[in-house]
Amino acid sequence: MFDNYDISRYYKSMLNKRENYPMHDRIRAHHPEGGHHAHRHGHHPHRGEGGRRGGPPRRGEGKVRRGEARYLLLDALRDEPKHGYEIIKALEERSSGQYAPSPGTVYPTLQYLEDMGLVRADQEAARRVYHLTETGRTELDAHAEEVNAFWARLKEPDTSAAIQAEIGFLEDELEHLMRTVWGGLRNALNRDDQKTIRRVREVIEHSQNEVRRILTEPDSFRDNQE
Repeated sequence: MFDNYDISRYYKSMLNKRENYPMHDRIRAHHPEGGHHAHRHGHHPHRGEGGRRGGPPRRGEGKVRRGEARYLLLDALRDEPKHGYEIIKALEERSSGQYAPSPGTVYPTLQYLEDMGLVRADQEAARRVYHLTETGRTELDAHAEEVNAFWARLKEPDTSAAIQAEIGFLEDELEHLMRTVWGGLRNALNRDDQKTIRRVREVIEHSQNEVRRILTEPDSFRDNQE
């Protein structure tokens, strides 16, 4: 069993860890799939072609299959050269706002395409402008079926705007809860107030059990509640 000193030392160590542990990584660490879960405003950086750190995928990214992003970027350069931001905007406009890859996806992929000789990058003022090479055009034509399949999938029913908004609000509340708990516990620790710490833990455990109950209750029960 811990005595009061051990409990105080334990929670102080947890506070120090969380101060150096970014919020989106804390959420990601507790996500059952370990990732691809991000804020609705899209501020979290991506990894590679489709990976995100923290939160649900950006609009349309859940429909991008592994390896497809490179062909979508080539497709965005089919008609004319563009710099990175123009590529993002072109894809967003063509998809009516459903697909807007992040810079963390676009620029590493463009570098890969350049290394493969599929695009050529020219420095113009402070920007790099990307041109589709003949090799890139041949590659794009060879994978036209994959590009067309992506745009077809994007037309399928997707998560509604209302649900996306609710997910965003939920993430905000979880982040506020973390700040409230770990910020408030500092005062309790300074007072060696074990009772307050235990009460906070019990409230969170109760909330967690309520969430589990809601998520596992039968669909018919949820329908009757609405």
